[in-house]
Amino acid sequence: MPRKYGTTVYIRSNWPLMLRLKGTVILSIWWQVVLVGLYSTAVFFIHKYVWPMKYNLSLVSVMGMVVSLLLVFRTNTAYDRYWEGRRLWSQMTLGIRNMTRVIWVCVSETETRDVLEKKSAINLLVAFAFATKHYLREEYGYEYDDMIDLLTHIPKYSLPTSTQPMDWRTDIPTPLATLQVQGGQTSRMSEKAAQQQQGVHVSKVSGVSTTAHAETRHRRQQNKRRALAFDFLTPTNIPVELSYYIGSYIKSCSAKQKVDASTLTVMNNSLVSLIDCLTGFERILRTPIPLAYSIHLHHATWIYLLALPYQLVSNMDEWMIPAVMLASFTLLGILGIGYEIENPFNDDYNDLPLDDFCKVIQAEVDSMVMHRAPVPADWVFSENNYPLANSRLSAKELSELSLDEVHNILEAEGRPTVHYSRNENGNMHEDAVQSLNVQAAAGTEPVPSITVEVPAPVSNPPPK
Repeated sequence: MPRKYGTTVYIRSNWPLMLRLKGTVILSIWWQVVLVGLYSTAVFFIHKYVWPMKYNLSLVSVMGMVVSLLLVFRTNTAYDRYWEGRRLWSQMTLGIRNMTRVIWVCVSETETRDVLEKKSAINLLVAFAFATKHYLREEYGYEYDDMIDLLTHIPKYSLPTSTQPMDWRTDIPTPLATLQVQGGQTSRMSEKAAQQQQGVHVSKVSGVSTTAHAETRHRRQQNKRRALAFDFLTPTNIPVELSYYIGSYIKSCSAKQKVDASTLTVMNNSLVSLIDCLTGFERILRTPIPLAYSIHLHHATWIYLLALPYQLVSNMDEWMIPAVMLASFTLLGILGIGYEIENPFNDDYNDLPLDDFCKVIQAEVDSMVMHRAPVPADWVFSENNYPLANSRLSAKELSELSLDEVHNILEAEGRPTVHYSRNENGNMHEDAVQSLNVQAAAGTEPVPSITVEVPAPVSNPPPK
């Protein structure tokens, strides 16, 4: 069932922003705020009944300013990644649109095979968008409902991915019978595979034991990652595979002389743009915020929140508890927002709605190829097309005239002229008289002239 993304929830919700829960980080930080509240309560009771605390911790105030600056930097850095992901997706959409237009309009058709090749290549462009979405979400495989119909005829290369650390990867072919799917269930083994694997406990292929593969699969399962490739455990880079087939189609068009040199350049540049966007996505995905910075920021935030009750308890008494909880809600909320938008390619409420983006691309491409490539003769010489602004003849009627007659009509349109005159009774203002004389087309009534009088501003106002 498709979920509602952040933009959709934002538009359809009737609740004011301050009362909304979906799309916020409250559900992920509420227990931390409660923990700080319980800690502040314990500090208050110790201050009241055990040991009065009258500390003047000016260092806490200075530390609060430093923590605030660090949190702002953290959020800005995360949003830069979010915005960069959106910019790259728009650039990828531009490349898909341009290549679809060039293939459908500029590639010539001489037989039925040409139309089928064009439509198949355009389908691969749509599949490129869906495959990129799954690839960025670390969903490796071909059997996804939104793109399986577009890829059933494509051989599977199973190229290694660039979005996983090397210690998670294995390039050794592994039968599906030995893979464990989510939930701990083992796929059924065929009789032939069972006979081949019977009595084999530890076999090595290229120096890598099956024990290492089992550990790798267990690690992936723990991290909620799935490998859905047909015959390989290695997650596949499907967008790169598709680029090979799209490139082969471009080469075929060039070999068959179906396109000219300029069109071929546009197609190659669009394909390069798609790969460039894919590489930019990988850069965002594989370049997280440095771990030392994130850990230090968490340490500084929690040290500040845990030291804040000791500074406020002597002045605010029991009101210190909600004050500290409010401060923790603010700081931990900013920290959680930065962590959530750091990777904009997931399917959370605050991530980019990649599903909607892909559906928009598919709808645009489907509507474009729904009709044959437009021919200028079909839409230029129409009875409803009046190409000359001041002519009452349609393009179809004008096409029956000679070339000289059409040029004479264009020259007769003329340009508006402006005449200035001064008032004879005084030097109070100027009348700008604009006369627009238009010569109509041959055989039609002249268009009446238009005169507009615009008074000039008064330079010397009369004395009162």
